[in-house]
Amino acid sequence: MRVVLELVFTLAIPCGIAYLFVRRSRERDRNSPLRHDIAAGASYRVPLHRASVLGTGGLGGTRGVWISLRGPKRLTVSADAFMVSAPQALREYVFTGRDSSIAISRSPSRIVDQDWIVITRQDGDRQLRLAITADNLPQVWQALAGTGVTLAPAVGR
Repeated sequence: MRVVLELVFTLAIPCGIAYLFVRRSRERDRNSPLRHDIAAGASYRVPLHRASVLGTGGLGGTRGVWISLRGPKRLTVSADAFMVSAPQALREYVFTGRDSSIAISRSPSRIVDQDWIVITRQDGDRQLRLAITADNLPQVWQALAGTGVTLAPAVGR
C-alpha cells in the first residue's frame, strides 16, 4: 500500500505540471488570432507598473487573493480589443471591448494609496479579473474606454 501511495504522489506532480502547461497552451492558441490583430493594429501601448490577477482557487488556495504578475508588464490597445502581457511570467490576457468591463478600484493593494483599473470578463464558466496601474491612469482609462468596454462604477473605495 505504501508503494502505491508513493507512486501516486510521484506521478501527481508531473501530471499537474503537464496539465498547467496544456491549459496555458490552449489559452494561447485560442487567443492567437485576436492577439495578432491587437499587435498589428495597436493604437496605444504603455508599460504598466503593476498588474495582478484575482485568484480563483486551485492548488495554492488562491481564491479571492490578488496575485501579482512578475516582470515587466505592458498594455497594448487596438480599436476594439486589448491585451495585458507579462512575458517573464509567460502570460497574456486578451480582452475584447464588447465582452469586458472596467472600473476604478483600490482593492488590489490597500497598503499604498493607489488607484487601479480592474478589468473583468467571463472566461468560460468563471470570471477573470485583472487589475492594472500605471503613471498615466486617466489616459489608460480613455484608451480602454475607446475599445467599447462597459464602464462600471468604482469598487472597493
